[in-house]
Amino acid sequence: MEEEDEPVFGRINRLMKVASKEDDRGMILSVAAFAEECLGQLLLTYLIGGKHAEDLVEGFNAPLGTLSARIKGAYAVGLLSDQQFEDLERIRKIRNEFAHNWAGCTFGSPKVASLIGQLNPSRIDSNGNSKPRDILYSTATCILVELECLRGQLTKRSRRAISVAMHLSLKPSK
Repeated sequence: MEEEDEPVFGRINRLMKVASKEDDRGMILSVAAFAEECLGQLLLTYLIGGKHAEDLVEGFNAPLGTLSARIKGAYAVGLLSDQQFEDLERIRKIRNEFAHNWAGCTFGSPKVASLIGQLNPSRIDSNGNSKPRDILYSTATCILVELECLRGQLTKRSRRAISVAMHLSLKPSK
């Protein structure tokens, strides 16, 4: 089976193949960009469909258009566990360290290494890697697999947010 034909692991396998060949900056920027895209697709899969949901997630000035907003939004509607939320926030902060530091940064830099050290252990990798790059790589891979699997399950089961809107009315609802 071709990677492109495998809905969950194909995209992640391509990302990890690309990210593993990058330097530290390229790796974290690639992983964070993928996480942002993945969270956007997850939110669109879950939210009540239509243009209003798309406007929230995509396009110029979309309220859920940034990695930060997507992490918070996905967590607020119950699509992320506490650990996933914490780790995605740490990955976002690591990405920001690289994105806003023109002089250079590595996974061994004190602030970045501290953030990596706070990541929850990967639930799918028990190799006991202790290098910051390996820890970040395995944690990010685990979270992204979990999110892609969740999106696949939501799609397969046609699970979406349910409308809980109500009207105060003198007429009984049907």
